Amino acid sequence: MVMACSGIFAGTHMFIHDGVGSFSTLSVAVMLKEAVATGQYEAVTGFAIGFILARVLEGPLVGILDIGGSLMTGVGVGIPALFLSLGAGFVLENFFVALLVGACIGFVLSMIILSVRLAISKGGGGYGSMGTDIMMGAGNIVGKWFGPILVITAGKYSPITGIGALLGGAYFYKVDKPIIGGAVIGALVAGAFNIYVLGNPMN
Repeated sequence: MVMACSGIFAGTHMFIHDGVGSFSTLSVAVMLKEAVATGQYEAVTGFAIGFILARVLEGPLVGILDIGGSLMTGVGVGIPALFLSLGAGFVLENFFVALLVGACIGFVLSMIILSVRLAISKGGGGYGSMGTDIMMGAGNIVGKWFGPILVITAGKYSPITGIGALLGGAYFYKVDKPIIGGAVIGALVAGAFNIYVLGNPMN
């Protein structure tokens, strides 16, 4: 989290001063650029901060922290816009200062996520075993690059789910659909077959 947020926040510094380096999607980057030009940060701040709050709270619950919403949009656009709206734009004036501030943001976010996870473990009943063990981006533009990683992960879980993920991903690739969707469906179907038809217990 520290390293990711450091890089993303420094990327926003580059985007503001050099026009390149934004880790967010084009539409969100344009919102930030317009806010910097007009000095009106309310819309972009509310939009992006909403993303990071939702993702940070849901991460420990579902086991996945979405990089796109929480970091690329929230840390890369929302928090910088918040600093600029408060007149604290100096944190984005220097590349190395931006790296340091981004690292601090990543540390704080990780502490929040771990705190939520610990609270769930103590009083979450059947959900106590869930937590943010994996950080991955599975949505928007980034998601299409995670198909092969998901296939490998499914194969590490069990050979049958790995084969299912591979077949599902290959089919979705053939019909020009996101590979990650096919890999997820294939792994789920193969996993269910492995458990309920073949009678193999879950690992």
